Amino acid sequence: MPSLKKTTAAVLFVLLAALIPLSAQQKGRVVVQQLVNGKGVSPDDARVVTNFIRSRIGASGAVTLVTREDFDAILAEHEFQMSDWSDPNKTAQLGAAAGADYILVGEIDEMDEVYFVTARMIDLNTAVQKASSDIEFKRLNQARGAMEEFTDRFLRALGYTSASQPAGGSLSPVQPGSQPAGGNLSPLQEAIRTIDGNMASVPGGTFLMGSAAGQGNANERPQRQVSLGGFSIGKYEVTQGEYEAVMGSNPSSFKGGSTLPVETVSWLDAVEFCNRLSRAANLTPAYTISGANVMWNRSANGYRLPTEAEWEYACGEWIDGWVGGNSGRVIHPVGQLAANRYGLHDMIGNVQEWCWDWYGNYGRDVQPNPRGPESGTTRVRRGHSFQTAGRLLLTNRDYGVPRDKNTSTGFRIARSGS
Repeated sequence: MPSLKKTTAAVLFVLLAALIPLSAQQKGRVVVQQLVNGKGVSPDDARVVTNFIRSRIGASGAVTLVTREDFDAILAEHEFQMSDWSDPNKTAQLGAAAGADYILVGEIDEMDEVYFVTARMIDLNTAVQKASSDIEFKRLNQARGAMEEFTDRFLRALGYTSASQPAGGSLSPVQPGSQPAGGNLSPLQEAIRTIDGNMASVPGGTFLMGSAAGQGNANERPQRQVSLGGFSIGKYEVTQGEYEAVMGSNPSSFKGGSTLPVETVSWLDAVEFCNRLSRAANLTPAYTISGANVMWNRSANGYRLPTEAEWEYACGEWIDGWVGGNSGRVIHPVGQLAANRYGLHDMIGNVQEWCWDWYGNYGRDVQPNPRGPESGTTRVRRGHSFQTAGRLLLTNRDYGVPRDKNTSTGFRIARSGS
C-alpha cells in the first residue's frame, strides 16, 4: 500500500444527518464523502483513510451510515464552496438537499513525518460550530485506531458516550441531564471562547514607525510615516493552556500554570497554531503552509500573526513590563501588569513575540498596511523578554530563523478588520 507523501493536504467531509433527537430509538444518519487526495497523495491512500472513518461510524451502533450517492452532484448543483460553511442560508440549502442536519469539515496533512487530521462539526441549519477535534498519527497503518478515537469524539459531542466495549463496539446515549466528561466545553472549545473574547479592536490610523535620528539602533531607522487599516489583536500573549488545547502539547520550558505565556515555539509553530485555531473556530485559515513555505491570504478572516507595523502601532507607548530585574528573570502569568490604551498587556517584557514579516532594513517609501520584505532568511520578533536588561525601547527589533525556538520567545495573534 503506498503511503501518504510529505507536505500533503486533503479535505475531509463527513455529513451527519437527522441527529435530533438523539436516542436509542432514533439514530442519526451519516454520509461520509471520499477524502480528496491532494498533491502527492494517491487516491488509494485517501480511500483507505476514508474507509476507516466509514467503518467506525457504521460499526458504532449509534448512527446509521447512509450512502453518499449523488452527493457530489448536490454540491455542484448548489455551487457550494469551502468558504460557504459560515453562511447559514447556503448550509441550510445544502442540508435540506442532502437530508442532513450537521456536517464535519476538516483536513488531513503531514508535517515532519507526522499526519494530522483536524475537523469541526457545523450545524447546517445555523452554520454554528458544534464541536471540533484533531488527532495525529505517524504511519498509515496507525490510521485505523486513530480514526476510531477521532470519530468517537464527535459522536460523544452529539450526546453519545462510549459504552464499556472495545474499539469498534457500540456507543450508548448520554442520559438526559447528564454531561459528557470534561463539562459543557472541551479544552479546545474553552480556548476558542477565551481567545475570541480577548481580542482587542485597534482602529486604523497613521503613525511614525521606528526611531528618530540619534535614538535606538540603526535597524530602527529611518523613522517614517505608516498608515494602517483597522485590525484586532490579542490582549494577551498566547498562553500555555491555549496552545496545548489547540496543538495538543505544551513545548514550554517554564511550565507552572496554564496562564503563563507559551514559549520555546518557532515562527512555524506560531503560524500552524493560527491555522488550527482558525479551522476549529470555523474561520478561513490565513496561511497556506507547505513545509517551510508559508503564503498569507490577506482576504482570510482567520487568526494570524500581526505584522511588524501593526505590532508597533498597537504597542503605541511604553508601559511597565516583566523585563530585567523587574521580572526576576522568569516569565509571569499574562495580564498582571497595567494595559496600554488598547487594553493590551505585556507588549513589553515577558516574552518576545513573533511577527509575520521577513526581517529587513526599513525603507523610506512605505505602502499602506506594509507587511515587510517579500523574502528573507529570518522573521521579525518584537518587544523585550523577561531576560532583557539595559537599553529598553518599544521600537526595538529582533529576528530569528523561522524554525528556531528559545525560552524567551512566544507570540500573540491578530485578525484582519477591527
